[in-house]
Amino acid sequence: MTQTIPMPFLGDVLEGIGTRSPVAQRLLSEWQLTDRQLTVSGHRVSKLEYSGFVKRVMFETEDLFLGFLDKPLPRRAFGVFAMGAVGCRSLRALVDYGNLYFSMFTDQFHWEIARQAGTVALVLKFDERRNLSYRFIYQSMLLIWLRLISWFIGEELKPRVLAFRFPELSIDSHLRYLFGERLTFSADDNRIVFDEAAIDVPFSATQDEVLRMLKDNHNMMLVRNTAEPFTRQTRRLLVLHRETGWLRQADIAHTLGLSENLYWRKLKKEGATYSGILGNLKRDFALRLLADPNLAMEAIAQQLHFSELSAFDKAFRKWTGSTPGQYRAQLLAD
Repeated sequence: MTQTIPMPFLGDVLEGIGTRSPVAQRLLSEWQLTDRQLTVSGHRVSKLEYSGFVKRVMFETEDLFLGFLDKPLPRRAFGVFAMGAVGCRSLRALVDYGNLYFSMFTDQFHWEIARQAGTVALVLKFDERRNLSYRFIYQSMLLIWLRLISWFIGEELKPRVLAFRFPELSIDSHLRYLFGERLTFSADDNRIVFDEAAIDVPFSATQDEVLRMLKDNHNMMLVRNTAEPFTRQTRRLLVLHRETGWLRQADIAHTLGLSENLYWRKLKKEGATYSGILGNLKRDFALRLLADPNLAMEAIAQQLHFSELSAFDKAFRKWTGSTPGQYRAQLLAD
């Protein structure tokens, strides 16, 4: 009933230790996956599966950075850093403290603050010492710091722009789900750009609040943890009534006690639409059903309430770039 994550993101997680390494192969086996399946077009996993996989890799490697740095960092290092940051009362103080703290473990990265034309940017300076994309590290570090700053000021901070050094891939729509639409790729550096006033917003988090943040299982993961009550309710109602057919937008609005226009505006505020939620849900069900080799294509199309097999085929091509048959063949190939 929640957003799913493209399977290649698991490949990004394993890039530091290598997908063909004995550790990675053992972990993939635990998840009943092969390294080849990480590249299957359209394949996705749930938030729970993804966050569980990241934590399992971190536990196996005993490394906060999952093998991406020259030497491992203790898994508990972030928690100690976050608790120590309670004494910081501004973004600049947090950056100075963060740089000093992590310099005890590595000289491979640090943060800088840059001002320009009414904006302030938090810039990640990272020394790439291996031939890797570092996609997971850059995504994670920007997301973690964005969430950390939001926690310390007591509200969700919306950046003007997020920039990544790596080029954009088709799967990166998930990053837009996490960060918003204002993303740039193939940039000169990785950075979060805020309105200039952000640098002067006072921090107010207490130790108890930071402890609650650290208990959030998704804190270190590439998953969205902001409240989306109407998106969640929409997915829930669609799932619960799937057997008899997909509820219409008007039906859901009525069930929630809202006018259709107000319901539409509530979803828009969460960055969602009824058609988008329904499409993603159909896609996720289709991916799960196609993993069963005993289910005929006609039966899957019927379960998803497509009027014709050709309509299912067309929709699946739009979701994944391949036909249902091609996807199943890739997924189930030895």
